[in-house]
Amino acid sequence: MAGTVFEVHTLKGGVWQMDSSHQSREAAMETAKLLHAEGHLQGVKVIKDVFDEKTQLSKELVIYDTSKSPKDKAPPPPPPEAAKPAAAPAPKADVDFKGGGPKGEKKSDTSTALKAILWLGLLLAFAGAVLWLTGGLKR
Repeated sequence: MAGTVFEVHTLKGGVWQMDSSHQSREAAMETAKLLHAEGHLQGVKVIKDVFDEKTQLSKELVIYDTSKSPKDKAPPPPPPEAAKPAAAPAPKADVDFKGGGPKGEKKSDTSTALKAILWLGLLLAFAGAVLWLTGGLKR
């Protein structure tokens, strides 16, 4: 034996809630249309709920829905990619991965060594000043 119920659901503040439950389709549709006409809801829908007692399964089907107008529905999918002509591949960048930059642009070994010496000198001077101020070095 199967039991059929028609539920009226309302959408307000982005949340669906069940408003009422009816034994007849006509009563549920009338309630849904009256609620929709009030204008304060984002959507109203009627769900046909059929429960089969033998299998203990329920099947739901939306039979009325005002939450999406035809213009709000998703557009049809684009045509398959096979129909479009293949675009030419983008030119590859001319990069020297060992040097890290474009080909022909190499870092100077002398400038790198000079920077390292300057940093080391600054570090040693700072360490010496800290030791001298704390009394770690004899005056």
